[in-house]
Amino acid sequence: MRLPRHPNLVPFDRVVTDELEGRVVGFTNNDISGGSLEENRSRVFRLKWLQQLTNLADDLNLCFGISHEDIAPRNLVINDSTDCMMLFDFNFAARINCSSRLEDEGYVEERNDVKWVELTMYEIITRDDSLRRVPHEDQHEDNLPRDWVKHVHVQLGHAFADYQLLLQDWKVRRLSKDTHDGLGNKLPEIINWTARPKPPKTTWNVLDSNFNPLALVVD
Repeated sequence: MRLPRHPNLVPFDRVVTDELEGRVVGFTNNDISGGSLEENRSRVFRLKWLQQLTNLADDLNLCFGISHEDIAPRNLVINDSTDCMMLFDFNFAARINCSSRLEDEGYVEERNDVKWVELTMYEIITRDDSLRRVPHEDQHEDNLPRDWVKHVHVQLGHAFADYQLLLQDWKVRRLSKDTHDGLGNKLPEIINWTARPKPPKTTWNVLDSNFNPLALVVD
């Protein structure tokens, strides 16, 4: 919600509150009619959408200091009115410059966005999502086949080699920039937020083995 408007981010709409208890229960996003890339796999995948995705990852990581940490076809939609790819679902988002994992909100290198972009493109082109079914710390780009085989039903707007070249050039640039500058340093528009407060403890009234009342306090 602190992120500025961006053509490749699904915009935040409004906060949903529980008026009786006076607390926030969620929020809504604007509806994007094109559907996610996981739901609608029949569309022709444009090269410019990959370019938009890599540019967005750069903006999030290198300008705002944010790592989405869950880039995947299910979290990418196509806005038919603008012909733009848009990212949503920041449930796992983290501050890259956070020195400690406060409330489990800190940056996790194993979930870095460069890796997720490559895995996402591999899934879209090959329709092989087997790596998503293993723990994220065991998901590595090195586990991907050297030669990707385009699925017979996948339609691309350009030659397959153009997508591979764009992705490889971007990865090389990012590796060079992240190594030289240090990911999380020199961020021009860094965004910070306070850690989520711990939820209040809950008391459960139960009976012990002798049927005596017992109050259990749990997180």
